[in-house]
Amino acid sequence: MLGKLRPLRSAVLLGLFAFGGFGIGCGDAPEEDLGSQSGRLAHPGPWMIPAETSAIGDSQYVEYTGAGAWNNGAGCAGGITSGGEILRQYLYDHFPQIASIGGYACRQNTANLSELSVHGTGRALDVMIPVVGADGEADNDAGDPVGNWLIENAEAIGIQYIIWDQWTWGASRAAGSKDRSYGGPNPHVDHLHVELSLAASTNTTDWFSGVVSPPAIPECDIVPEEGRVIDERDSCFAAYGPAQFWRSEEGVGYDGTLLWTNAYDSSEPSNWARWHLDFAVAGRYQLEVYVDPAFGVHTETTYSVSHGAQEDLVVIDQSQASGWVSLGEFDFDAGPEQHVSVYDTSSTPPADDQHIAVDALRVVPAGTDPGNWPGGSGGASGSGGSAGAGGTTEPGTSGATVTLRGDSSCAFSPNGSSGNGSSWLALGLALALANIHRRKR
Repeated sequence: MLGKLRPLRSAVLLGLFAFGGFGIGCGDAPEEDLGSQSGRLAHPGPWMIPAETSAIGDSQYVEYTGAGAWNNGAGCAGGITSGGEILRQYLYDHFPQIASIGGYACRQNTANLSELSVHGTGRALDVMIPVVGADGEADNDAGDPVGNWLIENAEAIGIQYIIWDQWTWGASRAAGSKDRSYGGPNPHVDHLHVELSLAASTNTTDWFSGVVSPPAIPECDIVPEEGRVIDERDSCFAAYGPAQFWRSEEGVGYDGTLLWTNAYDSSEPSNWARWHLDFAVAGRYQLEVYVDPAFGVHTETTYSVSHGAQEDLVVIDQSQASGWVSLGEFDFDAGPEQHVSVYDTSSTPPADDQHIAVDALRVVPAGTDPGNWPGGSGGASGSGGSAGAGGTTEPGTSGATVTLRGDSSCAFSPNGSSGNGSSWLALGLALALANIHRRKR
């Protein structure tokens, strides 16, 4: 079991934009499209640790243990430690903006070639965060919450040292001077270097012995037994990726608002969104998404449904959809950490203006007639396509074709991408990083 941790203050939501009262986590965007902003994808200069986090960090102390001298690999451990592997998986589970996490590497310390890298001891992780902009700047909205959370929980976990975006934080340093600039050969703008203490590497710090309190989505309401609608303005919804490729519309969609982005030619997501689900009661539920025909254009819009221990993909032709479109019926566990995501991917080069409408998600008990369900149809003009969880395809009344591909072995870890240039993304642990090029409009 894992020990109790301080809550993730920034949360996985990255809720940084105000769309008339709802949050969406992205970066810089034209003011006429996104309204007021309270966050950016990249800020000038290095990692800026918030004052509150610094104050908590000053109360943390972890003894620093180096890796020793470099002796042509003689001191290498042979793999990542058990504590490092547990922390690695935990970060994957709770920070979806992470592209990948590297670990063991038997090599010299790049900043001091006479020393063995802590990676060679299996006590270091490289938490990869895709860069933003043509100049390859650090994505602070994505990376800072990870670093800040690690600082605030350093003593409980056993985090001795962090490097991120030209800055360092050391738990063994004196209070008031734990962070300082980093001048090593690698500026660490694309990843956080995270070192574990000896105790953490062997699972003997407090974090590994208690009951975990995972980072939570703030103010995300539980899905009651009778179901609910989660709109894109709801706190259980989050959008990721470059903000300049998200657009907000009013007077359309479910309850008068929606978001949209464009598809581009990659099998890996750049802009994507997620409806977080926390069920009061386990059971089988029907999922439906609302598609406004004026903005649903992309012919192969991909959704992923995380339910229980499974992840299923559902592909919808939004160009044939109108109103509520069924994603199928799925078995959900009671509790959080389940979700529905939608991606801007395309297996072939899309035509211009292949809009992907992102709006409301409706969750109702399986077998419920949505027309008689409390909350009604939400102005839907058709029930949309439907697909059973067994993988069948069935055109619905609106003409939308829905295809479900089940794969219980999938373990997705999607994240936002860089800016207008090429970027590195990961759909999950099973997929390698790939250099991709945007085809946005």
